[in-house]
Amino acid sequence: MPQAKLGVVVALLSEAKALGLRAPKPGLNDGRPGLLIHVSGIGETAAAMAAEVLVDRGCQALLSFGTAGGLAAALESGDVVVPSQVMFMDGHYVDTDHAWRARLVAACAQADIALVDGRLLTTRQTLLNAGIKYLAHTQSQAVAVDQESSAIADVAAAHGLPFLAVRAIVDDAEASLPLAVIDGVDAYGRPKAAAMIGGLLKAPWQIMKLPGLASSFAAAERSLRAVCAAAPDFAFATESAR
Repeated sequence: MPQAKLGVVVALLSEAKALGLRAPKPGLNDGRPGLLIHVSGIGETAAAMAAEVLVDRGCQALLSFGTAGGLAAALESGDVVVPSQVMFMDGHYVDTDHAWRARLVAACAQADIALVDGRLLTTRQTLLNAGIKYLAHTQSQAVAVDQESSAIADVAAAHGLPFLAVRAIVDDAEASLPLAVIDGVDAYGRPKAAAMIGGLLKAPWQIMKLPGLASSFAAAERSLRAVCAAAPDFAFATESAR
């Protein structure tokens, strides 16, 4: 029997490196046997298109992988959220695959990695400060936020495929993100030097936030790599595919 193929959507090239890709590129990338990776770029539209490509390539399940922002006060940089639900901007939500999630939680527990449960919210814009995050958390009861997972879940549901998300926290609920950094990278996370420098010159106080943000990204990346080491196939099994 041919090996089941898991399709993984990641937004950023840096996130794809946590999957073991040395030189990831936008679009399709071959991962380990049984794993096909698509670096989509940021946002719901790009993520949905990537998910459809993976389905067309024969993937039997879809995984949303990468980083997220924290909404629940208890979460810290480096915590890994594997949500039981993903929530859309209009308020409706979709359950992730319960059996698959349970297997991944068990595999990570054997490596002393605790995974956070809860609801993951997908928004169209980055939530830049604590006030906006608090409002999002209050309205949604989500523990974390990203910009892609609900779109990938939608594609999985449309094709009757299992779906799961693995997201490591970068900025916690109290953290503010420097706008110069958000505007200073392209859709794949590659620096746009002129835009970033221009943004920092307009608001030089943002420079003070860069070391902390870099440290938070490093913590999230370490956690993602640890999950990959504990469960190289993300505990996906042929029998989970419907």
